[in-house]
Amino acid sequence: MTGLGRLPLPASAVRLWQARRRPRVRLGLRVGGLALVAGFASAPFWLGNSYDTDVFCDMALWAAIGLGLNVVIGFAGLLDLGYMAFYAFGGYTFATLSLHLGFSLWEALPLGTILAGVASAVFGFPTLRLRGDYLAIMTLGFGGIVDIAANNLSLTGGANGLYGMAPQSVFGYQLSTNNVIGYYVLALALVAVAALATYRFRHAKIGRAWACIKDDELAAAASGIRVTRCKLQAYVLGAIWAGVAGAIFAAKQGLVSPETFTFDQSFFAVAIVVLGGMGSIPGVILGAVLYILISEYFQGITGTYSGLIFSVLLLVTVLVRPRGLIPYTPGQRVRARARDGPPAGAGSAPDPLPLEDFRCAD
Repeated sequence: MTGLGRLPLPASAVRLWQARRRPRVRLGLRVGGLALVAGFASAPFWLGNSYDTDVFCDMALWAAIGLGLNVVIGFAGLLDLGYMAFYAFGGYTFATLSLHLGFSLWEALPLGTILAGVASAVFGFPTLRLRGDYLAIMTLGFGGIVDIAANNLSLTGGANGLYGMAPQSVFGYQLSTNNVIGYYVLALALVAVAALATYRFRHAKIGRAWACIKDDELAAAASGIRVTRCKLQAYVLGAIWAGVAGAIFAAKQGLVSPETFTFDQSFFAVAIVVLGGMGSIPGVILGAVLYILISEYFQGITGTYSGLIFSVLLLVTVLVRPRGLIPYTPGQRVRARARDGPPAGAGSAPDPLPLEDFRCAD
């Protein structure tokens, strides 16, 4: 950087200019990003097309699924290949209670969420003591068991599933399968709550414990972290978000069938997290948007090759950007402060951040 007459400025002046400019650039990027997200999220309101609204609703539901799985894979480092089984728990719980007992969505939603959480705790307590490929195989087997049960039990309607649920309402506003704008607002609120909750969990004590477990499980256990308990907490939290999304999906569709919860769907849920960036909240949302855009809008052009296109995109991303489209980079502010030094007039550099106890609370 040069001043008047192209005279070089002192290095201290350059650092001061960069330190003052950087917050304005970050603020501009954040404001621009929020404006872009707000415009994209409000698209169904001014498009006025029921098909587009249904597609955007699926985007929001898959974003919520991805955020829940991001806790399991991105935060705690647990490879779950049967995640959509908990999606099935939420959907079938709502459908069963609605058809046989006349429950509304708001009455069945807590029960479906609790059932998904209890199922994940019962399955995860003995299973999460495993690591690596053994854990992935166990979760894959659990997803297969749920799929077989849904196809053969009379309670779940067998291969035909359950259908004929009554239309739902939100604060007096009638929801229907033909006009899903109300379900879109509900799914959008779910994504906002999921993003805020996962952000808070990541920066809490339990989130730092998950990061330690993901980096080195043996070192985490040696430092006093209750590894199995922390992994179980991540597994249950991820299952809860899947259960909520499954109940909303069943209410929106008016039916629920085993075809929605197959291994293919679990694979695409994992692919969304990997594509966007493991541990990255905006990256996972972007991965869900790309998945639905390709599977819905490209299907009319490429037919059955939409899944192939998404798989190729995933492979290219893994090769070119192994950490995802929007990777999560922890500690950016701390590294920037250490690199640039204290701002002008701040005196000496601040004391280093204190070490904290990462162990899960009793």
